[in-house]
Amino acid sequence: MKWLIGNLTKIARLETGAIVFDTEENSLVKTVKRAVDAVYGQAVKKEITISCHDIPDIRICHNVKWTAEALENILENAVKYQTEHTSIEIWGEVLELYVRIYIKDQGPGIAKEDFHKIFRRFYRGSNVREEPGSGLGLYLSQLILNQQRGYILVQSELGEGSCFMVYLPLQGLNCYSKEA
Repeated sequence: MKWLIGNLTKIARLETGAIVFDTEENSLVKTVKRAVDAVYGQAVKKEITISCHDIPDIRICHNVKWTAEALENILENAVKYQTEHTSIEIWGEVLELYVRIYIKDQGPGIAKEDFHKIFRRFYRGSNVREEPGSGLGLYLSQLILNQQRGYILVQSELGEGSCFMVYLPLQGLNCYSKEA
């Protein structure tokens, strides 16, 4: 209950602009590592392997704490919804204006009719409603990324897992500071 109230408060504050955060030039590799470290224990319990490769070793403008939380939410879902003895793969690539981080799981997948709904507050996919969860993680991730001029997309097939793609602007888009 405490976790739920904390996340609802965070969401309300992000939506209203009460939470603002600065972006600084930081290592993308370190941010991804921080997110992986946060879910590592849960993955080990289910014997899920998390492999990171080809993460661009670049410094981009982002807030490490908040961006790691957005990635962590995606990773927590991947761990929660897939079976034991599976894997999660993370990699990235530099595009013209963004860096794209892929998080691919071997979970149950997402129905195409749910694609436009999964980033809504409290929405839970039709094939995972029986599993514990609040439907806030992806919504919160999207809010965090939008605050930094980033965004998130998904590709998925039922029974084939999902691939979330997180886009963060490259350092060429100036770091910025917001005043509260």
